[in-house]
Amino acid sequence: MLFSLPCRWRTPVLDALEANGRTWRVVFESTSLAAVQAAVRAGLGAAALLPACVEPGTAAYGGLPELPDVELGLIRRTGTEGDPLIDAVEDVLRRLA
Repeated sequence: MLFSLPCRWRTPVLDALEANGRTWRVVFESTSLAAVQAAVRAGLGAAALLPACVEPGTAAYGGLPELPDVELGLIRRTGTEGDPLIDAVEDVLRRLA
């Protein structure tokens, strides 16, 4: 499973598979994390997910190539300082760094 374009991590993931001689095919793609997680739960295949996005009942699969780091960022609109939801998202992103 893959995230649809414009996912910036898609090409590096596919390049890592190719560089390691792993055969693959796309059986599902979506822009939605929930949809990709549902496809994994349904047993359609594997997906490259951040550790925080791996759901209970699914497992990390060994034997796959090392993946590149992914850069996460948050751009805040002026005036959102103190917004509890945006502050919480920023806090999560900082803890992942």
